[in-house]
Amino acid sequence: MLPSVWSKACHIPYPRHPWRKGICMAFLSWHERYSVGHAEIDAQHQKLFELVNLFDDVIQMGIPGELNRIVDDLISLSVAHFRFEEQLLQGADFPRLAAHRKLHEELIVQVKEMRIQMKDGGHQSMKGIVRFLADWLTNHILREDMEYKPYLMTEGGA
Repeated sequence: MLPSVWSKACHIPYPRHPWRKGICMAFLSWHERYSVGHAEIDAQHQKLFELVNLFDDVIQMGIPGELNRIVDDLISLSVAHFRFEEQLLQGADFPRLAAHRKLHEELIVQVKEMRIQMKDGGHQSMKGIVRFLADWLTNHILREDMEYKPYLMTEGGA
């Protein structure tokens, strides 16, 4: 079950977007290799994949008014996800929690800076932002999150 802040943080009624009726191909696909073996964390990661895909869809379809809302949702959901994940890791005595938390904090700062640039009409390309988000998310899961998988498995997290 996802924390209540998780579902309340969204401004857009996911996944029922009027423009997502099979029109666009997914930019980022979920594969079992991304599973950390914890159902809630995997579900949250899948939601983040969905938001990155939605961001890409909106760029392709030329609906720029939605981009800021999607980034706001990405920030809100990421913060909620990171809190949830860090609480689990603390309970599982994950030895690299401080370093993991720092990576989370750095991402939030970067995305908030991108959001400010978007609002101010900065020069960062929207495709560059979506590529950054996709790369960060997939690399973080495959490299960093996989390090804690054995700790959650021993805690009965699967």
